[in-house]
Amino acid sequence: MPKNVFVARAGRRIERRVFLKALALGASVPVAARLARVATAAPSVAPKRIFIFYTPHGTAPEHYAPKIPNDNYDPTKAVTFNQFDLDQTNVSILGPLQPYKQWVNVYQGFQYPGAAATHEGIVNCLSGLTNSDGTGATDTTTARTTIDQLIGKALNVKPLILGACSHQPYGLDNHGMLFWNGTPIDPQKSPVAAADALFGGSGTVTTAPSADVQLHSDLLAFTASEIQTMRGTLTGLTREQTKLDTYLSSIQSLQASSGSMTGQNSCSSKPSLPTVEMVRSLSAGNNPGPSGANDYFYQEANFPLLLQAQLEVVAQALICNAAPIIGLMPMYATCDFDFSFAGAPGSHHSTLSHTGYQASPSAQYNSPISVNNLLATVRTPFATAQKWFTTQLVNKVVSLLASTDDPAAPGTKVLDNTIIFWMTEVGDGQDHNRVSEILYPQVPDSVPLVTIGGGAGALKTGLVVRYPIDVSSKAAGVNRMVPDLLITLAKAMGAGAVTLPHTTGVVSEVLA
Repeated sequence: MPKNVFVARAGRRIERRVFLKALALGASVPVAARLARVATAAPSVAPKRIFIFYTPHGTAPEHYAPKIPNDNYDPTKAVTFNQFDLDQTNVSILGPLQPYKQWVNVYQGFQYPGAAATHEGIVNCLSGLTNSDGTGATDTTTARTTIDQLIGKALNVKPLILGACSHQPYGLDNHGMLFWNGTPIDPQKSPVAAADALFGGSGTVTTAPSADVQLHSDLLAFTASEIQTMRGTLTGLTREQTKLDTYLSSIQSLQASSGSMTGQNSCSSKPSLPTVEMVRSLSAGNNPGPSGANDYFYQEANFPLLLQAQLEVVAQALICNAAPIIGLMPMYATCDFDFSFAGAPGSHHSTLSHTGYQASPSAQYNSPISVNNLLATVRTPFATAQKWFTTQLVNKVVSLLASTDDPAAPGTKVLDNTIIFWMTEVGDGQDHNRVSEILYPQVPDSVPLVTIGGGAGALKTGLVVRYPIDVSSKAAGVNRMVPDLLITLAKAMGAGAVTLPHTTGVVSEVLA
């Protein structure tokens, strides 16, 4: 329907008035023009980002499960909790997320399709595609597409797939095939190459910031008194003009909260990446050799630094909106790196994750269902290793996104507009289960699935979402399918038409 001619004329008068006032305050002609357009433009939509983070070998529920007050665990019921703690369960693998739990959802009672597989089932974790008989999930020849790629195709965005020692030095095998686009994707092994592709190597980003980002940066140059003067000119103007008033208020609030009008990351210049630069220096002249055995980017000793550097790239790519869809795979299924560096001596797969759980002395077959029915000391080293991953995620990504004003959405934090999906290929590390079940004696164990961030208001957060579980032989009949959660994240990202095998519908409890 054509715009009313009188409304159009009023809009042009508003734009001209704001344009002239901006010039009088010292803005350049381009800035004044953009500021004038903001006055009558439709409200901007916050950009959405998604980051898929994998960690290998499952977890130990007696060190992982959120503690819920007065939780009389009923395995037959679906229920949602908004009161919980992440740092009150023994070693507390999720503990570093406690300060950010307002953004956190923990999902319980889900299963992967093809539950008979173990680590090799990594090939279907993000696609939902199983073997023709619906069981094994280990076929690596059938084409499949993972949720990151499906969302990217729906939104016309190419996902950035990164890895930190994500497969064996000799090449990609089924234990490293987490991400697929018809064929398995070999993640970018070098944080240096990833950073240079995103931000350039000369100190400037390779693509210009959006007009909104540039305008936001330019407006930070206005003084508080100038903004107040600008707001004073709005009295009596049309409702459209109040959009500018709201924008100026957010700029003023941003300046007050930062204590300065400088230093805001508008992504018009290359972000600081000190860990990446350390890797650049240490990996200079990398010579993998014919077998790849000497490749800096697949050597065990370099893994901790490589993961930290890749997480550094992830955080800045999300802040700058330079890569709104990212996947990161640290290590691979069955990887046996020694985790002494994390205070947990022993090989990650065969020693730490394979440590068998033991019942607490007081636990019986009919005890109330609780993670307290396992002896916590037995798997403290494994829990310590897994908590190291949480700490890296929080220190390098979550804390930064939670404290950084979104340069493309004034008045919000980057984490408000981001979804971090954290997953692994099995549930209990020793049990190798791909269902959520009741372990003996009476211990609830769920496939570890977590989201962090609100997706620009698309997700409700601060929840534990629980679906029914049962003993191993019956669990698959009552669990919710992980692909249901995957299509929920797709819908939250604005890709609601995405479909996957083995879905029954979205997880409505978390969609806003």
